[in-house]
Amino acid sequence: MIYLKNTICTLILFIITFVNLYSQENFIYKNDYLSPFLTNPACTGAEFYPIMHLSYKKQWLGFPGSPGTILLTGNTKLGRYNFYNPKGFINKGPLELKERIGLGAAIFYDQNGPLSNVGGLLSYAYHIRLNNDSKLSLGMSLLMMNYSLNTSILKPDQINDDFLLADENSIFKSNFGVGIYYYSKNYFAGISANKLLPGISNINDPTKRNSSFFALAGYKFEKIGGSFDFEPSFAVKKIANQNIFFDLHSKLYFQKLNWVAISYSTVRQMNIQFALRVIKAFYIGYNYGYTFSKIANYNYGSHEISLGINMGLVGMEGIRESF
Repeated sequence: MIYLKNTICTLILFIITFVNLYSQENFIYKNDYLSPFLTNPACTGAEFYPIMHLSYKKQWLGFPGSPGTILLTGNTKLGRYNFYNPKGFINKGPLELKERIGLGAAIFYDQNGPLSNVGGLLSYAYHIRLNNDSKLSLGMSLLMMNYSLNTSILKPDQINDDFLLADENSIFKSNFGVGIYYYSKNYFAGISANKLLPGISNINDPTKRNSSFFALAGYKFEKIGGSFDFEPSFAVKKIANQNIFFDLHSKLYFQKLNWVAISYSTVRQMNIQFALRVIKAFYIGYNYGYTFSKIANYNYGSHEISLGINMGLVGMEGIRESF
């Protein structure tokens, strides 16, 4: 009975894998809550201080061969100090770069049954101060991915299946994105477009995919009850050929150092996540995701553990302000 159940689960997962392959290809676009520059490069460096984030996410726990993702991201703002020439004199140059350049990078590995996706992302942003309260940034990013299909773990009915056992079992693709971001100490809003160049989605699939578009906005209410900050936000996402969906977030900070958030996506998924400062700039986080679909009857939800370095947590006042 256990063997039969595992076999059924494996077959269901295998079908879902190929039907929803493109949604798995864009897993990084659904992991942007802690690293928004993944979907909008203009967010790179907007927090002013360096941030690094390492996470491991396991979807549909208990499902044989369910997707697993490792993601490492980091971004910071450069040009805070003037540069020096070889003689040791300050070289300001014709452009004022102080606190204007943001750089970010991400490395990821996604395993989904016989399918794997490894790659990276580089992002750049230029921040312009509009007044004492707000800034505007423009950004661009380069995305690189290598898809591969491990046919050795497949057991097809036809041993000489030309589709599964083709010579081309891996493919490399690159693309780029752009974005604009308007933000202040309390509010933010931005729009972006990714994968602007058309391309195929996976091996042995010539289907052309459309670009992806994103919009986000939010506001932080400070010092509620003396110790809490409350930040509601939302995101609108149109990933390639998929339908538009919405992400709604409700985030509560405690003394600016720790937080808990509840999120709901119109793709019928809810997430509960939190992050706790453990020592100085280091924090640990956890994210539990539950999907409101029939597949929920066969697994224990999605789980994500994250470790991070947030230099904004250093100091008696908690997060440093960039304004």
